[in-house]
Amino acid sequence: MKALLPLTCLVMLSACGLGETATTAAVGAKSKAAELEQAREVQQKIVSDMDKAQQQARERMEAAESR
Repeated sequence: MKALLPLTCLVMLSACGLGETATTAAVGAKSKAAELEQAREVQQKIVSDMDKAQQQARERMEAAESR
């Protein structure tokens, strides 16, 4: 019976640590997901800006050729 109390305490403390670890992992994963989404948005903006720059270059080239 005396051995049961320390064992119970050990199990309870282990469970607290596992819960904290799981929470920390979940927060870290959510943070990484937000970081990834932000990186995708930046990538899309860069691609869009490059497309606009190429279109402007084509228009300038066409305008120069038509003179």
